[in-house]
Amino acid sequence: MQMIAIVDAFTNQIFSGNPAATLMVEQFPEDSQMQKIAAEINLSETAFVKRLASAQYPNYFHLRWFTPTQEVRLCGHATLAIAHYLREIEAITLDQPLIFSTLSGDLIVNFEDELIVMDFPAAFYEECSMRSQQYLGEIFSDLPYQVLGKAQDYIAVLLDSEAAVQKFCPIPQQISQLDSLGLIITAIADPENPYDFVSRFFAPKAGIPEDPVTGSAHCSLTPYWANRLGKSNLKAKQLSARTGALQVCDRGDRVLIKGEAITFLRGHMAKPNQ
Repeated sequence: MQMIAIVDAFTNQIFSGNPAATLMVEQFPEDSQMQKIAAEINLSETAFVKRLASAQYPNYFHLRWFTPTQEVRLCGHATLAIAHYLREIEAITLDQPLIFSTLSGDLIVNFEDELIVMDFPAAFYEECSMRSQQYLGEIFSDLPYQVLGKAQDYIAVLLDSEAAVQKFCPIPQQISQLDSLGLIITAIADPENPYDFVSRFFAPKAGIPEDPVTGSAHCSLTPYWANRLGKSNLKAKQLSARTGALQVCDRGDRVLIKGEAITFLRGHMAKPNQ
């Protein structure tokens, strides 16, 4: 039977943050089989990882991520979850960086006490199409907003306050019309709060009506807020029902994303019928 764990990422308390399923395998199953497993688990992401032989890098792994409907090129919370799990089962040495070979290139992970530090590529947005501008206008109706553009996802700044982000009620069918994986909404944090900006993320096209905490979204949010607020180190909060906290650092073409994780469940998966 295959070992499996569910890890809550970007939190140090169970029932919050973003849960991801993690599986360490000797060899990847067929793509269709991994997709079935991810659909069966039905979390926003399931991470599959296998060790790669490397004399130079003892902590070298191949990592892939699947939503319930498709494989994705980058996922922050499932990367954090699998890094936490590999450390917890003592599958890695902590005096060396953890390196994941992925569809987004090699991702380097380090550990700072309880914090897990991920080095991701920054994502910069481009102007969106007229068609998508029309759809975004329908999505936000009479809310004051500014569309920044499209990276992997569209990014819209809600101009009223973080309360507008908190209260926003998405219509999945509208968001699915966008020519992107998903939609990020964001706002500056209220002055009395101990974080700099807030966000939410929706990707119904990928089987994720709302993602609880989205590391990859902060690859594009971090450069924007670092430039707007004039500082490279920021604290972020994602305002989903579960909520989650991130520390981010703008490094030009890279972004450091830091967070904690906690294992909720460990178990065994039955061997699928051939």
